[in-house]
Amino acid sequence: MIEFIVEIIFEGLILGIYKLLKKGVEYIRVEVFGLKPKSIKPKKTLEKKLLYKKIELTENLNSEFKVGQKGAVLEIIDNNKVFAEFYDRKGKQIELNNALVFEIGIKQFKLKK
Repeated sequence: MIEFIVEIIFEGLILGIYKLLKKGVEYIRVEVFGLKPKSIKPKKTLEKKLLYKKIELTENLNSEFKVGQKGAVLEIIDNNKVFAEFYDRKGKQIELNNALVFEIGIKQFKLKK
């Protein structure tokens, strides 16, 4: 219980203050000194959001991978496709046609918490 409270305090307060200060420094750089804002790379943003996260299929991929199949994202190919691995009910990795990693579309899965 105490670790949970410490984790909430750390994530909420300390990281929140850090992000706020970082945005403030960026605002001063752009508005006061007239420098160009830092560009945000969409692939980096996707990697931060999806890489190594647990997923669940929302569409049938093939006869083996149905809706609700659980897995994890291993690599971002581009804005529309990722490589993912899938697990059976016991948590073991599924191998299909000597392949462990499968290419799926971004819209074919949702993140699990």
